[in-house]
Amino acid sequence: MSAAQDLHDPERAQRDSQWLYRQGDLVLGPLTGQQLVDKLYAGALTGDTEVSCTGPSGFRKLKELTPFQLHVAQAVVRLRVEAEAREARARLNQQRIVTIGVVLGVLIALGLGAWQVSRYAKVYLAANADSGLDIQVDPPVITLAKRSLPEELFEYPGEPKRTPVRPPDTTSDKTDKTEKPEKVASVGPKPERPAKAGRVSGKVSTDPDGLATEVNYDLGAINRVVKSNQSTLHHCFKEESERRPGFAAKVPLEFTIGNDGRVAQLWIDNPQLKKGALFECLFTELKKWPFKAYTGERATVNLAFTIGKKG
Repeated sequence: MSAAQDLHDPERAQRDSQWLYRQGDLVLGPLTGQQLVDKLYAGALTGDTEVSCTGPSGFRKLKELTPFQLHVAQAVVRLRVEAEAREARARLNQQRIVTIGVVLGVLIALGLGAWQVSRYAKVYLAANADSGLDIQVDPPVITLAKRSLPEELFEYPGEPKRTPVRPPDTTSDKTDKTEKPEKVASVGPKPERPAKAGRVSGKVSTDPDGLATEVNYDLGAINRVVKSNQSTLHHCFKEESERRPGFAAKVPLEFTIGNDGRVAQLWIDNPQLKKGALFECLFTELKKWPFKAYTGERATVNLAFTIGKKG
């Protein structure tokens, strides 16, 4: 039977004949008609694939050959359905991933929120109620920041080292006979002299050479900040009592407020507490207190806490 006759005989075309097919510039095969059909359903061939039965008949498209037309149509439908099914599965998987991500994000946010709430309740609300500590505080005393004299120099944590500079000894100098003793008596007060109570701004003479010292901090505003924020230090004492069972002490604090309104230095006048975890905790909290910025001489606040067991 000739090749032309094979093209019009479906049974022979699919089962008996040998076929060649083209892919680009390549000619592949031979394959049986059933193998061509299998490749159609697998998507390896399409209706536009050119095939030729062995012989002089030449190449024609599969969709033009009667034995393959039904298979070409069924393969197109089948491949389209499979493609749509794959797209639907991909969309479903993407939606699942997004849903899982949102759920995890919500759970993490809820977990962090619960942790923050529990931490706040533990540290701030229960600091003075459940710890068994009795924390009392003396009224604050606000003064000018002292200018360090040689005999007052101590090394406190957080304070830069300073080299003592002793004033020159002028007792051996000859006194000018023309100098009037009244000028010596006009020397201003010592540097340690605190600002007068209730002073908000103005000029005070504090320099031995008669230079004016500018005081611009607001005592009332500082007192209000101290009063409204001093309870934030309670958790530091509670944590110290957990580290040191039976902890009870008087803790005198002295801190300096910088011109930017932030606490710049802290001293604890207790030899056992000059440094360590309690000092770091107190200093960290004090630096959060919202004092107002000001100019001129810096203010020092003295604040004493008495820590003891409730009894």
